[in-house]
Amino acid sequence: MQPSGSKPEGSGPAMTQQEQQKFVDRFQEALAWMQAIQEQLRANDNTAGPRDALEARLRETEKIYHSKDEGQMIVDQVMMAAEKLLQTGDKELRNSTNSKLKELKSQWEETTTSIVYCHSRIEWVWLHWTEYLKAYGEFELWLTEQRRLLDLKVELQLGLKEKMWQLDQQRVMVNDVNSHAALLERLLDEADVLHGRTEDPSVNAQTQQRLQEDYNDVRDQAKERLMLLQKISDDHQMFNSDAQKFQSWLVSKTRQLTELMKRDQTPENKLKDLKTLDESVACEEETLQQIEVMAEAVRANTSPAGAEAVQEEAEELRLGWQRLRQGLCVAEDGLHCSLDSHSQYQTRCYKLGEEIGRIRVLLQELDQELEDTQESKSCSETTEEQMEGQWRKYSGVRNTLAGKESQVELLKSQLKELFRFSEDSRHLSDDVLAVVKEHQSVKCRASRLCSESELELRSILQDPLLNFSQWKNSVSQVMEASNNVSDFSHNVMLMQRIQGLLQNSVQLQERLSLLQVKGDLLDSVFGPEGSDSLQEDLSSAVKTRELLHNKLLERESRLQSLISRTKDFDEALQLILTKLSAYRERLLAADVLQPDILAKRSQLDQMLVLQKELEDGEAQLTALKTMVSSSQSSRTQYEQLCADWTELHRRVMVKVQDCAEIVSDHESFHNDLLNTEKWMMVMSQKLESFHSSTGGWSVEGRQPEAQRLLGEFPEKELHLQQMEVQSEKVLSRTSTDGQVHILNDMERVKERWYDLQTLSLNLNRLLDGSSETQFGSAKSSKQFKPELLPPAQTVIRPDSKPQVQDSSGSCQTDGPTGGGEADSLETAASSRKDASRDSRGLSKINWSQFEAWLSREHEVLTKITKTDKQGLSAEEVQNRRGTLQALISRLPEGQQMFQLLLQQTQNSQGVDETLEALRYRWMLYKTRLKEENNKLIITPTTK
Repeated sequence: MQPSGSKPEGSGPAMTQQEQQKFVDRFQEALAWMQAIQEQLRANDNTAGPRDALEARLRETEKIYHSKDEGQMIVDQVMMAAEKLLQTGDKELRNSTNSKLKELKSQWEETTTSIVYCHSRIEWVWLHWTEYLKAYGEFELWLTEQRRLLDLKVELQLGLKEKMWQLDQQRVMVNDVNSHAALLERLLDEADVLHGRTEDPSVNAQTQQRLQEDYNDVRDQAKERLMLLQKISDDHQMFNSDAQKFQSWLVSKTRQLTELMKRDQTPENKLKDLKTLDESVACEEETLQQIEVMAEAVRANTSPAGAEAVQEEAEELRLGWQRLRQGLCVAEDGLHCSLDSHSQYQTRCYKLGEEIGRIRVLLQELDQELEDTQESKSCSETTEEQMEGQWRKYSGVRNTLAGKESQVELLKSQLKELFRFSEDSRHLSDDVLAVVKEHQSVKCRASRLCSESELELRSILQDPLLNFSQWKNSVSQVMEASNNVSDFSHNVMLMQRIQGLLQNSVQLQERLSLLQVKGDLLDSVFGPEGSDSLQEDLSSAVKTRELLHNKLLERESRLQSLISRTKDFDEALQLILTKLSAYRERLLAADVLQPDILAKRSQLDQMLVLQKELEDGEAQLTALKTMVSSSQSSRTQYEQLCADWTELHRRVMVKVQDCAEIVSDHESFHNDLLNTEKWMMVMSQKLESFHSSTGGWSVEGRQPEAQRLLGEFPEKELHLQQMEVQSEKVLSRTSTDGQVHILNDMERVKERWYDLQTLSLNLNRLLDGSSETQFGSAKSSKQFKPELLPPAQTVIRPDSKPQVQDSSGSCQTDGPTGGGEADSLETAASSRKDASRDSRGLSKINWSQFEAWLSREHEVLTKITKTDKQGLSAEEVQNRRGTLQALISRLPEGQQMFQLLLQQTQNSQGVDETLEALRYRWMLYKTRLKEENNKLIITPTTK
């Protein structure tokens, strides 16, 4: 590039001329394009005319608007051509070029402004017209819809409620029409604006006037419809109001008539008041006619179903008014009749009252007779004759009451005749009703007593036959049992039974003979057919009894002969001794330990059977006594036999009691075992619920529940100790085979108790410390198993002497120990000294120190609990209370030592199991100390 002031050699003027020509051409082309655009704008810059022409002009101006880019490009070409001319050294040329460029820029700005203005003005008019047409169309559709609704006839409604709904809907429609007035005004204003710009006939004044008139017609019709519906609703509402008032008036007048007829006045005064009331009712017929006229008007503007209801309501008012008038007439006629029939009514009332009195006296007499008969039955034991007399009395009363039913019915008919009179017959009605109820009550009572006495009499009369049937069965059994008998003892027993049956036979003969002569009574009680059947059974029973009686006599003589043919006393004695020996062997065979509860129950049943046989065998001793001779040897043998028999019987009775106790203890232990295992299973589930899925334990929000669960452990621990003692008692009365199962059950309970104690320790930690911690699950904590307080286990530690841990958890060194309250107090004093010494300088403590202190405290508590609490004197109770208070006062010192021990072992490893065991012993000691203190408060003392 050369500077603008220099010219290239050999080409300067020629190049400038060429560039100037090019600039001129470009300039002329730009002016021509802008002039063409100006002409197009002048041709389309007009908003007058129809909407189609306006839309065509809008498209043309839109094309012109989009051609601005083309014009801009032409102008840019002129500017590029002018750049070289402006760089020449010819000043005149530069000035000429600048002048043309200014002219070009001015025309270009004017052209672009015209393009934007013309297109925007035409587009705005077109859009305005479009919005107007849209609003106009919607308004026309609304007018058409309103005209359609208003052209429909008014729909007749069923009732006032529906008419009020229709009126409300019309009000909504009128409000809607009124609200469209503002929209119409805006449409008319827009039409004026559009007409001023477009001068189109579609938005001229005539069109606006027509739209205003259409709206006014719709508005006027809607208001007329509203006024019509308002009148229809008002008419119906007025009809309802007048009808209700008239109905209330009818009710009040009817009530007034009723009250008038109920007044306790003379018929003359009632007639006078009745006439006044009738005149007031007759005057209201004019009001009723007005309501009927109003009903016709309402019916014309109501649907068929509603019109029918209105008609029925009007007719009901007319009928009510007529019924009231008729009631007044009837009442007036009744009062006239009552004046004539009053004397007749009084006469009938007097006769009915006398009849009621006579029947009532009779009923009272009959009821008293029933009462006396029933009392005589309850005062003494009733015999057959007394039962017969009572039945006859009851039957007589029942028959008398049946005969009086016609008189009671006559009372009802007489009372019904009195109801035809206008007088108040309620007092007689109550008397008749009372007599009817009393008659029915006495009748039901007599029937019930007669039926009960008849059933008892039937039972008494049939009792001899029932006794005969039982006696006959007993005779058959005895005859069968005594066919082939050679044993002396059986002969004696059968002989006694036969003698008893012979005595019963004599009594049966008397009762059957007495029953045979009571034919009339049997006919009355059982009826003819039942009496004949009973007489046949009696005859058969008498014959059969006589035959069986003779057979019993024969069998008695035969048995007596057999007993008399027994060789001697020695033979009978030997038979009884043999049986006694067999009884002893059975006792020995059954007197062994059994493996389970079923075998123990079977053993108890065997002992009961043996006891029954021994009791039944005493009859043989009685028979043997008759065979004892006068020799001293026979009497001695008999007395020895009786003594052996009695001793064996006593041993069997003791064994029965022992077996019953064994069964009861085993059942109690078995039930306790089942209940304990069930409790452990439920408690395990509840404790595991505190173990979260993440492996930690938390009691947050459940502290009361956790404390309640832990509060069950001390009581259950005591129960487990009692159950262990109970198991030892059951084991001592169980065979070796059965002991294995009981021991396995107890081991299983212990294992489950260990698991529960492990879970409870986790909860104890949480309650003593934070609400959430990471202790691991129960499965991982089972390495520690706190003891279930076994009877005695030897605990040997490397740094101490052999100690015995008793069931209370305390440790005792081998060797003699002092007993009684004095030793307890002495040990307590030494423990108190050690504890106070340790607490004064308590900065460091080891396992053995705290364990030794806890063992001493536990030993004092154990000595207190070993002595019997019942029957303590006041001084002994006071000493024991002082010891317990001393132990309780040292609990804070022990807790301080234990907390210090926990802090020292917090970072150490491998001592978790020992720590858990020591924690359990400390917790157990505090629980037992609290329980003993509570028990001592309620312990009775002896003076």
